[in-house]
Amino acid sequence: MKDSSHPDAMLEQGQHYLEKELLNLLQRDKLMFEFFQDDVVDGLWYWDLTDPENEWMSPKFWRLFGYDPEFKEHKITEWQDIIFPEDLAVAKRNLELHLKNPKHPYDQVVRYWHKNGTIVWVRCRGIAIYSNEGEPLRLLGCHLDMTRVMERQQELLGLQIKYEHLQRRLDEVHSELSQVKLLNDSLLRRSESERIRDEYGFAGSQFFIEHVRLLAQSADRLGCKLTTLRFSFNGINGDITQSDELKNFLNKSVFALIPGCVPFQFSNELIGVVMLDYSENDVRKIELEMRSAVQTHSWLAGKPVIGLQYRVLPVNSEMLDKYLDLSYILEMFFK
Repeated sequence: MKDSSHPDAMLEQGQHYLEKELLNLLQRDKLMFEFFQDDVVDGLWYWDLTDPENEWMSPKFWRLFGYDPEFKEHKITEWQDIIFPEDLAVAKRNLELHLKNPKHPYDQVVRYWHKNGTIVWVRCRGIAIYSNEGEPLRLLGCHLDMTRVMERQQELLGLQIKYEHLQRRLDEVHSELSQVKLLNDSLLRRSESERIRDEYGFAGSQFFIEHVRLLAQSADRLGCKLTTLRFSFNGINGDITQSDELKNFLNKSVFALIPGCVPFQFSNELIGVVMLDYSENDVRKIELEMRSAVQTHSWLAGKPVIGLQYRVLPVNSEMLDKYLDLSYILEMFFK
């Protein structure tokens, strides 16, 4: 026969010998209780449900909220003054349900005001202790500090909201750009059918005006700016051969770098282009490509001197409301 004190015998009786040993330690060794109180949880509390004004709270309970426990009474009003009212209502509702049915957990995350004015998030858990007649006598509970976890969760939520906002904005921009492309393609098709652009891709006056108006409206909706390129030349003096050769060069070597480019020749010495939100780096790349192409192009009528200037212009109400004509565009965009 096995000795009843043998570990295997303990297991046969339904209680592990280490469990029994731990329970005995908790009953007679205060150090064990202090270990749970100080190192395992962030506050213990023990509530007298028969006299509900009285509730014992451990020193660590109050230190979590920045208070000296020496100056706190063991009354429920002490902590109810610093808990968020809406969270207190949740805790009371869970207590009612737990006392009616112990299987319903008394477990919730609530917010307290720290003494310094910050918010402390706490997981509050408890279990009711009943009399032999089934009447609830006490409620034993503990606090776990969840502040860092909840702050991190809120940070992640904020990032998620920001991401979703940016994604929606990006979708709107893509939609706007698609509309701009459709309208621009429509204008380009109309230009081809109505001979509004010449053989070098240069726009007629009305088509160019409509193009600038469309870009201004699109820039306003997208919240971006317009960029203008001003190409100037010296020494052409009305020479048609030189002028055509220059237009052909720009069309193939420069304007091909700008999607949807619609250039307009204001005079023998000035060609203008209006674009949507090109940066200084973008313009510098175009200029470098142009300078390189000038050196390698086989000029028939002599290598011209080409000047390139750019401007970045915010869209204003005048651009949107004014009746656009070439003189206004020249003054506003290319002077």
